[in-house]
Amino acid sequence: MTKPAGEEEIIHLSFVPPTLAAEWRLIMNVRLIRKNGVIKVEINGEIIEPLSFKSFRPTDRNISDFSKAGVRLFSIFTTGLNSILGVPYSLYGESWIDNKKYDFQTIDNQIELFIRNAPNAYFALMIQVDTRNWYLEDNPGCPNSFFCLSQIAGDDKWRNAAAEYLKAVIQHVEDKYGERFYGYFMMGGTTTEWFSFKDHAESHPYKEIAYKKYMNNPNITIPCKEKREQSSNGSFKNPVLDKESIDYCKFHHEIIADTILFFASKVQEVIKHKKLLGVYFGYLLELLNEGLWDYGHLAYEKVFLSDDIDMISSPSSYLYRNHSGTSAFMVTYDTLALHNKLYYLEFDHITHLAPQFVEGHGIPGYESKFSDEQQTISVMRRDFMLCVSKGAALWWFDMFEGWFYSHSMMNEIKLMMEISKKLSCIQHNTASEIAVFAEGETLYYVNQNIGINTDILGRQREGLMRMGAPYDVFSICDIDNSNINHDQYKLYIFLDSFKMSDKTKKIIEEKIKANGKTVLWIYAPDYIQENNVSIKCISDMTGIKLKLSNNTNSLVNVDYANDGVIIDKYSFNDKVVSLFYADDNEATVWGRYDSDNTAALVYKKFENYNSFYSSVGNLPANVLRNIAVFAGVHIYNYGTDPVYVNSRLIGVYSDTDGEINLRLKADTELVELFDGGVYKPENKILKISVLKGNAKLFIPMELS
Repeated sequence: MTKPAGEEEIIHLSFVPPTLAAEWRLIMNVRLIRKNGVIKVEINGEIIEPLSFKSFRPTDRNISDFSKAGVRLFSIFTTGLNSILGVPYSLYGESWIDNKKYDFQTIDNQIELFIRNAPNAYFALMIQVDTRNWYLEDNPGCPNSFFCLSQIAGDDKWRNAAAEYLKAVIQHVEDKYGERFYGYFMMGGTTTEWFSFKDHAESHPYKEIAYKKYMNNPNITIPCKEKREQSSNGSFKNPVLDKESIDYCKFHHEIIADTILFFASKVQEVIKHKKLLGVYFGYLLELLNEGLWDYGHLAYEKVFLSDDIDMISSPSSYLYRNHSGTSAFMVTYDTLALHNKLYYLEFDHITHLAPQFVEGHGIPGYESKFSDEQQTISVMRRDFMLCVSKGAALWWFDMFEGWFYSHSMMNEIKLMMEISKKLSCIQHNTASEIAVFAEGETLYYVNQNIGINTDILGRQREGLMRMGAPYDVFSICDIDNSNINHDQYKLYIFLDSFKMSDKTKKIIEEKIKANGKTVLWIYAPDYIQENNVSIKCISDMTGIKLKLSNNTNSLVNVDYANDGVIIDKYSFNDKVVSLFYADDNEATVWGRYDSDNTAALVYKKFENYNSFYSSVGNLPANVLRNIAVFAGVHIYNYGTDPVYVNSRLIGVYSDTDGEINLRLKADTELVELFDGGVYKPENKILKISVLKGNAKLFIPMELS
């Protein structure tokens, strides 16, 4: 729960008791705390802003530039392996040179570089556990974990060898540099983000062994591709007829999550929860189409909720990072905050200074690099606003060096450090009146070839970010979390709750279908039952009578007044096999299928709550805004420019030239933090003339 202003809530106590072997342990004290509601890193009693620097190719210049700008937390990546581009991640060489043989000098050399150039900094070491060439040569037929993680994830020999390496590296660093390290990151799989990239969930002898153990059945085999992708109910899998496919899908994802937690438990044998431990994982909202099923992130809740994990990271969403975008998280961020995890958003955008090639290899995304310094700084500000509005951490990634070699960009980093410190002194609470719930495990029951996830989870962020009101996004595991204040939410959105637990249904009935709240159900809530699928269960959950449609065209025309004037349109991107329509005389129709005019977007009023149902995902911002207005949610911006809001600030980013009208809750003078200046609203409306790419971040004058 949030503490009163000025009070700190200890989240992760990391006092290290004294030993004779290392005097630094007398003073090293690392912990996560909540200061004024925001998670921070505290080291030796000093609160450090979690704004950080990372580079595959650290140099004297990029380290010292960020250090001089005020950055205190740095990440150091140690590995001798090549990146996905085929070039080395690091130029410092390999430290895991053979079975139980390590060369720590390569690690020491890089650490010394950071210490020289950032003398006032603390570090997190990133350690790659993937199979080395010597390991693959010693174990013929062994999968390469960097490309085919799921095929080796359950192998005890690799797990134990990699765990020994992890522990040896950390013990060495703790003994020699412990007073400078606040934590560690475990890196594995493709792009070191725990992806299983090339195997496409295919079988392998190593994986067969792990599957037999997982299923506790020595005679079971991994189903063929046709069986794995079987969906007996169109868009969905039948829990009985497709059980073999569902079981294997669960295994494919859980074996990766379990492997991460295995390594985490081994690391904790060394650090004993006295330093922070992190991974990149849980990209539920980002991985598109069948990639979400192939790559192995659906069991992310096990990792997010583990006591052995303190930090989660992901890049800023690739879908929304262009100059006219909104910026977005890849993960269910508010679940991480709820469980006191430090989340790092990684700014790894292709800045205007980034080269096209590294060692002759083209850098992916170069064609969409920012055209000039103004564009780069604008998006830096936008990502920063996203993070500070949600209380998230941020690091800047100078991927292959030189991407931030700009005096103006370094001044911007310095300014953001100063703003972050200023905001740390002000109490933070969420201002969201909208709660969004998403989940991974329900997707075990979905046909992976129809792209439902791309629209319902991935592309839906566009509408959410542009509807003009802040929202919180949780994993469904937290629906009964006592720290969620259901009194603050007026609108609930269920993105992909196709299979609901009894716990979820109970909370919905007791706390959500109550007190005049509004619920937006998308596509097929509660459709998957224990033994079959049920349209009746969708109808019961939504309170709206629904039927299975013969329609295969999902285009919805929105006509709010039902007068024949189409205001908005939306559809699934791909052809969805199973579509539904409302057949309820008591429901009010807002949208109809273009092909047959049956009802696709409707609402119905009940005594204690209001129910909206959309048979199609990827609702546009204007539709969401109209539903939010119906629910009584405060709208800050009726345009399409995204807003970044909490109880202490309001930010806005312009993706076009023009005027933005921010509708505030009170008339009070505002201070703008990026460019300076005092603004005075009139009648609770702040009018701002902007150019494309302008980012404005305001706080009330009395808080400045």
